[in-house]
Amino acid sequence: MKLIPWCIALLVAALALWRIEVFDSARALAEQDSSNVGDQLVAEQLRTAEQAGVIADQRAQLKQAQTADRLFRSLAQTIARDGDVTRNALQELKENDQAIADYLAGAVPPAYGVQFARPETTDPTQYKPGAALPPGGLPPAGTSAGAGQ
Repeated sequence: MKLIPWCIALLVAALALWRIEVFDSARALAEQDSSNVGDQLVAEQLRTAEQAGVIADQRAQLKQAQTADRLFRSLAQTIARDGDVTRNALQELKENDQAIADYLAGAVPPAYGVQFARPETTDPTQYKPGAALPPGGLPPAGTSAGAGQ
């Protein structure tokens, strides 16, 4: 009968050791989890800092784009305003300057009228660039001798 108390004591000791081992395992697991959470926290802080840097760069680029847009709009307005002034000045010259009005109403000057004239041939050996036309320019448009061909 003396064996039962020893068995009970041995069983209580074994259960106590087993319970201590369970607590020790739970503590180790909790430490490992806290270490993993700490590593994740550090990684998230680094990622957050990197994202903040990217956002700051994007903000700076957006400000530069807005500045460029304002400058472009200002330049476009200046060009439009200068174009209007130039068109108005040319229109006034056309309407009010008699020499320009006479020039615009007249025939095309001979130097410009014969600038692109070509000889009446299809033979490339006969073509002479820059050949002078007879004084007086080309004959008036109308039926030519070869119109019936």
